[in-house]
Amino acid sequence: MLLSVGVVQAQDLLKGRDLSQVRVDQLSDADIAKLKAQLGSSGMTIDQAEQMALAKGMLPAEFAKLKARVLGTSNALSATGRLKVQNSVSVEKVNNSSDSLSTEKSHEQTRPLIDPLIFGSELYTSVAPNFEPNLKLATPLNYVLGPDDQILVSVYGVQEYSGDLLVSAEGSVSIPNVGQVKVAGLTIEAATQKLKTIMGSSVYPYLKSGGSKLSVTLSKIRSIKVIIIGANRPGNFTLSSLSTVFNALFVSGGPNAFGSFREIELVRNNRVERKIDLYRFLLHGDQSDNVGLKDNDVIRIPPYKTRVQLQGQFKRPGIFEVLPGEKFSDVVAFASGFTDSAYQASVKVFQRNETERQVHDLQSTAYNNYIPHTGDVFVSSKILNRFQNRVKISGAVFRPDVYELTLGLDVAGLIKKADGLKEDAYTGRGQILRLEDDLTRSIVSFDVRKALNGQDNPILKREDEVLISSVQDLRDSFKVTIQGEVRIPGQYDYMSRLTLKDLILQAGGFTDAAYKNIEIARLIRRDSIAPTDNRASVVINTVINGDLSGTPADIPIQPFDVVTIRRKAGYTLPESVIVTGQVQYPGPYALISRTERISDILRRAGGYTADANPAGAYVKRYKTDMERRQSEETALKLQKNLKDSIKTQQVLQDIKRDYDQIPLDIISIMKTPGSVEDLVLRSKDELYVPKFDGQVKISGAVLMVTQVPFKKRNTVRDYISDAGGYAADAWRRKTYIVYANGKAATTKHFLFFKFYPKVSPGSELVVPKKAEKKSLTTGEIIGISSALASLAGVVIAILRL
Repeated sequence: MLLSVGVVQAQDLLKGRDLSQVRVDQLSDADIAKLKAQLGSSGMTIDQAEQMALAKGMLPAEFAKLKARVLGTSNALSATGRLKVQNSVSVEKVNNSSDSLSTEKSHEQTRPLIDPLIFGSELYTSVAPNFEPNLKLATPLNYVLGPDDQILVSVYGVQEYSGDLLVSAEGSVSIPNVGQVKVAGLTIEAATQKLKTIMGSSVYPYLKSGGSKLSVTLSKIRSIKVIIIGANRPGNFTLSSLSTVFNALFVSGGPNAFGSFREIELVRNNRVERKIDLYRFLLHGDQSDNVGLKDNDVIRIPPYKTRVQLQGQFKRPGIFEVLPGEKFSDVVAFASGFTDSAYQASVKVFQRNETERQVHDLQSTAYNNYIPHTGDVFVSSKILNRFQNRVKISGAVFRPDVYELTLGLDVAGLIKKADGLKEDAYTGRGQILRLEDDLTRSIVSFDVRKALNGQDNPILKREDEVLISSVQDLRDSFKVTIQGEVRIPGQYDYMSRLTLKDLILQAGGFTDAAYKNIEIARLIRRDSIAPTDNRASVVINTVINGDLSGTPADIPIQPFDVVTIRRKAGYTLPESVIVTGQVQYPGPYALISRTERISDILRRAGGYTADANPAGAYVKRYKTDMERRQSEETALKLQKNLKDSIKTQQVLQDIKRDYDQIPLDIISIMKTPGSVEDLVLRSKDELYVPKFDGQVKISGAVLMVTQVPFKKRNTVRDYISDAGGYAADAWRRKTYIVYANGKAATTKHFLFFKFYPKVSPGSELVVPKKAEKKSLTTGEIIGISSALASLAGVVIAILRL
């Protein structure tokens, strides 16, 4: 159908022959609604409509717009960006109160109320669509045509013709220039042959000669009405004529809570056409019951007759339906059998009689004969966590492990199973840890040597554990120690025939600082000690060559010996200090003597420069390991004794610092070299001479933390005024100055007078804050008031005496 203005009526869209001029943007919402209703009533899916529209010339971009408007913008796009496909099964359900049709059902509707434990219920509780008829396949040749089917008849070759022909209510199609041809009741294959014969005998003679070909395909599938009873959503459904029993069961939500899965009836022409057992499909994938539906078919789901439940150690526990004649073994097969850890000798059967519950033990011999009753609950438990034939051997055997307890197995036999004794096995005595009948433990001792000879060879029982000790387990672990000037000092295992030379070699040999005199401290072995015996050990002194040659190197070492190799007298590696800041030649300097002082290093560094601040010089001295440990101990004590505050944390940080800052007065030091102020340097010291800084920093509890130029005549009060004055929480009495070299000076008090420290360039004036006072809580006030009242009462009582 040609459209001159690019607008098409919704009801004519699927019937038009030329859709190349369709413009979706010009269609109104009412047109889209009519088109959507037309798709629903025809049973055609959106994919089928797309194939037909594109075949009739509709542009793909235009159909994409149409598809988006039909499906709705809210759910048009899936997670992958492609258009979602609506349910291809068109379902209309008759309203129970009237003959009007309800709106189209979709798979996003509420899940049916069905117990998920019922075997097979997952088919109908899943949101994903199941059992939809495949409408994208080629036209089945055995498809039987009927009224409302629409066929596409195409003639191609020498003669051409193409037309969509609707099968009328009388079962005929009308072919131009040919007439009415009855096709209802014929398969596609038979209808093709009939049309070829009739059309070839009229206006298409080339069909007989083979010059033209005839093709007949379905372009529209008719709808059928199916009634479903006993489903979660019972009613009258409009389905595609290609739909099957499984399709219908799915759209109706499957059997309801009391519906049978195994005796579903397909009623056709008022008689039961077929009984459907869904278990055949669920267990074996057998779709023989998935037969096609016809118009006015009835699917009846009767209530179940017998249901039982399997719990516990079954591979697929759940609720199963049992048909007459089926046994408990069949139900176990429905559940795929027992699990690997199931106790299969018997199961518990919980039943209900008319008044109460009861339990039965069903033995495995009766599995094939027991007929389940409705409501039976079968419970399978786990096997016992114990072994009926296990023994164990451990210790000095080649294969310590768990072994099978065979009839008459003895100790010698178990040792043989473990591939025999190791070389270090103690054969004087072995032990059997035995589990008695009352589950208590006992020990059975035996002579291993005699057991192997068959003289003392106990018979083993279930859960016996044989222990064979090693000689090494019965000895002390002897150690020797070497310390001092060796490359790897420490403890070493003692071995027989160990000599001093061997031990030194194990320790990596001597260091370059090793002294040839060696001291060996040895344990004094004695059973008692005399009151006058004050010896702690026996000390052996010996001299050994650096190459470990000579007889002293072969001195035998005994257990627990402590060998000490001392350092050579005066062996000291060169030590260095670092000079930084405002000096002529900054950098590292090696100490010439152990008593080199600040003045000596400054002379070697060329003295300080003109812009240096000699009053701010200091030495940064790194702590030794001993000093660091002492600082950590002091910090721990402070943490225990002081309250947690900002000031406490600052003190702790200063204590834990890896170095100490030692203030210097370089001017005085250079005037009197060698004085007490002229500090003796040690390794890794850092001498720093800062640059002159003509500023004074004011910080702490002042109105404005700032830096101001140094003025010689200004006092502490003047500098505080330059910072805006004291803050409200200032602790004026504790004002102090930190000089450039790290030295500090506090404010001194005498009677009503304050003596502030002298300010110098580069210093920092600090005004600390007052400690915050916690106000009393309501509970504390009440407690104090009660105490005072009690005290007042006691005083009054005393005064009245």
